[in-house]
Amino acid sequence: MLEFVAKGLRTSILAGCALAIGVSVAIAQTAPPVTDLESISTEASQYSIVSDALWTMGSDDLPGRLDTARASVAAKPDSAEAHLRLGLATRVEDPRAVAVIKGEYETALRLDPKLLRAYALMGELLSNEGDAAGTVQNYQAWLALAPNDPKAHLSYALALGRLGQAPEAAAELERSLALGPTSAAYVLKAMLADSDAHEAILADVDRALAIGGGEARIYYWRARRHLEWGETDLALADVAKALEYAPNSFRLRQLRAEINSNTGRTAAAIAEFDALIALQPGWPDLVNSRCWARAVAGVQLALALADCDTVVGWEPDRPEALDSRGLVKLRLGDLKGAIADYDAALKQDPEFASPLFGRGVAKSWAGDEAGAAADLDKARALDPNIEKQFAGFGVAPKL
Repeated sequence: MLEFVAKGLRTSILAGCALAIGVSVAIAQTAPPVTDLESISTEASQYSIVSDALWTMGSDDLPGRLDTARASVAAKPDSAEAHLRLGLATRVEDPRAVAVIKGEYETALRLDPKLLRAYALMGELLSNEGDAAGTVQNYQAWLALAPNDPKAHLSYALALGRLGQAPEAAAELERSLALGPTSAAYVLKAMLADSDAHEAILADVDRALAIGGGEARIYYWRARRHLEWGETDLALADVAKALEYAPNSFRLRQLRAEINSNTGRTAAAIAEFDALIALQPGWPDLVNSRCWARAVAGVQLALALADCDTVVGWEPDRPEALDSRGLVKLRLGDLKGAIADYDAALKQDPEFASPLFGRGVAKSWAGDEAGAAADLDKARALDPNIEKQFAGFGVAPKL
């Protein structure tokens, strides 16, 4: 499956739902709306957890507050819709409460087996959990009710993609397109394409934009592609375009900060991260990204170390945070500490090129030529661009 590697945080396009920015825009709209669906708040910034499944359904029906959803179930315990909304609200509040969320979705389907949005959300949950058998069973039930529903085939394709079943996903996608092309289907087709197929990918994105609906998502995803291809100016232009449709999008601002960080616009990146962290202080991704921005630039390293220490304190086994802290310590000349953090990151993910290369650099600086060579060679094999990336940071092994 395709992966972006940047800023100490890796995002798999399908497993991480890179489409998601937490706002769903109405179909066939003619102008960018002013929306408060993703106003800056803890709840709203987490809408991306659930909104992909709704988007494939052509829905802009986002979850409400958890207390409101609970009150609705208490008032109407036999309402399938109320239980579905409680499952959604729970996933926004605590995405790790999988058993509770699944239970609410199952109750909704028991009360109303024809509630198709419940199948879409259940399929998203099961595929995110890696439950291939459950995913197949869920979509077989949906397709038995609506065999010619293009949304069912599209939702199934997205779930199969998350499970890494690319050929099966492509087949379901073609069935969806044959039944009724949508912007979401063309974006998924672009997602499933080989990364080197630039023209085909961009053509499918253009088809999605021509159909309309979800423009903020489409521009967001194309920005990610341009970033992967090293076309950072085009990526920033797409982020700016997406912000016209979702001006308060937390995820879009985060992506803009990350692009600025990766392209040497450190002051702009840190200022954006500062603003986002002030609004969402407990989000590890943001704090790690700010640490990485400073580490890459080699500035404010004491502050960078404090950020990384904070993230590792929250999530001691998070490889991206350990990788970020390893680079900070490398910059500070703490070679022993850097190697220890890189060791810990690689214990969690032995195929992570960034800590492998960083550890190789640290070993070379410490005089361990044999150990350095082994790490550097493996890192280069995993990611042919890793040496260039570190050179851009001004970090290189001793010759």
